[in-house]
Amino acid sequence: MQATPTPIRAKLEQGSVEVAGEQVRYDIYAVDARTQAQRAQDAQRGRPAGHIMVVVPGHGQTVHGPRNLVTTAALLSRSKIAWCIDPVPTRGGDRTEGRAIAAIVRHRLAARFAGPGDPVAAPGPAARATLIGWSHGGSEALCAAGDDPLLFPQFLGLAPTGLVARRPPEFLTSFFLEALQVVGASLRRRDWAYLREVWRVGWNLTGGLLHDLVRSRSPRRLLEDVRQAGCAVAGPAFPYPGEVALLFGSRDSVIRWQDLFPGCAQPDQIAACLPAYQQAHFPQAQRLVVRVVEGDHLAPEARAVTFLRPGLTLLGQLDDAE
Repeated sequence: MQATPTPIRAKLEQGSVEVAGEQVRYDIYAVDARTQAQRAQDAQRGRPAGHIMVVVPGHGQTVHGPRNLVTTAALLSRSKIAWCIDPVPTRGGDRTEGRAIAAIVRHRLAARFAGPGDPVAAPGPAARATLIGWSHGGSEALCAAGDDPLLFPQFLGLAPTGLVARRPPEFLTSFFLEALQVVGASLRRRDWAYLREVWRVGWNLTGGLLHDLVRSRSPRRLLEDVRQAGCAVAGPAFPYPGEVALLFGSRDSVIRWQDLFPGCAQPDQIAACLPAYQQAHFPQAQRLVVRVVEGDHLAPEARAVTFLRPGLTLLGQLDDAE
């Protein structure tokens, strides 16, 4: 007998939320991979079986850019629910966008899962979320986590920015060189499926930048968005008290694990340096884990399982059946 395919419901919505006196417009792509029985169980207990996965896409991407990442997060997670949220670049940059993400998730969780006596403004809603930030989405997700740690008790960074400060020219140069290397490697291997993902994400990024330009009506905000990608969010004053898991691709030349641990020649040496790194960058974190897995900067999308399975396992959010 053939296994019954997992039912997947996907929906795209748009909205806006006011943060710090600024109206922030956003897109949200919601994927629900629960069975009818799981939906009934969630409705009865007033929350999903695990944390909802909230994916924040990379620089310039629309919510459809990391579609494999979002769908895989829903399929592998205990909750079977994943949301991808993309705020339009704001005057306040990543910090305002992070606060907007927190407000969006809190309101949507309360609308779907809050029971009597559990209003939107409550310190902690019945349901929680794990933030997943890929590339520049890592900076925005870190800002959101720091703004509302009760809502986001876990942060999963997939080759995330926000960990070290970098100058925009160097950041952009490394990004374009990585793109050329990934295309060249795919051609040499004749890996046409991977190459298709490269082109798809590339076109999505181009369209996403145009989309942001039209909706923000400000070329200056797009340039500032590039600068924000090179700013450090984590540091000695970063107050986030939750669990943090950071995953890096071994062949990623854009977000390099070696920049965090310059004294380590190999990934297996990271463990010895981790306590000092945590004290300097995530001093309040309940737990910090770092892993280096096979892949380049595109791998969190093109090989989503390679990153999400260990990431969700480390945070206790992997479905037992997977």
